[in-house]
Amino acid sequence: MISRHIGFSGAWIIGSLIAGATGAIADMTAPAAIEIAAEPLLTAAVDATPAAVTFEPWEVPDLFVIDVPTGWITAAAADEARAVIASYDAATQAPQPTDVATAIVLVPEPPETYVPQQLDALIEAALAGEFAIDRYGITSVGGNDAFRLWMEQMPGEFSRQVITFVGDGRGRTATIVSSYDDDSAATRELLVQMHGSFDFISPEE
Repeated sequence: MISRHIGFSGAWIIGSLIAGATGAIADMTAPAAIEIAAEPLLTAAVDATPAAVTFEPWEVPDLFVIDVPTGWITAAAADEARAVIASYDAATQAPQPTDVATAIVLVPEPPETYVPQQLDALIEAALAGEFAIDRYGITSVGGNDAFRLWMEQMPGEFSRQVITFVGDGRGRTATIVSSYDDDSAATRELLVQMHGSFDFISPEE
């Protein structure tokens, strides 16, 4: 069932992921001419939030809670463990240069197996010239270690994306993908704040 808002942990250590996947990302800089700067460790405590933006928590029962800028449109298909968040109404409007669209997907698979598979696919696409990987690194989300990539030169309606992978220590992995165009510091801080506020909800909570 689709609703709209308007109504719609144990940490995991990346280990072999960092040794393998990020090494593979770095190795592709020569043939693909991609420049990558490792992302510094980020926490909600050190990431500033644009003063003009206020957030409110949005909860999808038994799945997750995340802070969303006030007034943004949200929708969830809880039975499919999927949700979308947007700064505009995609049903009636085309995105403007400052708009942001975010998709969240939860899968019943631990990050140790799920994330390397996803990174392999992203690396292959980047090597094929579909987009460029700008930077990547480990961060903290909901008290769990997470892996984040920033990409540019994306095809489609938006030219940039940031993806955060985070696991809950109980065999679930969330992928948070935000698409955007405006690369201002304020937009990046907003995205870091939103991604960093994500937290799993266990069915018994």
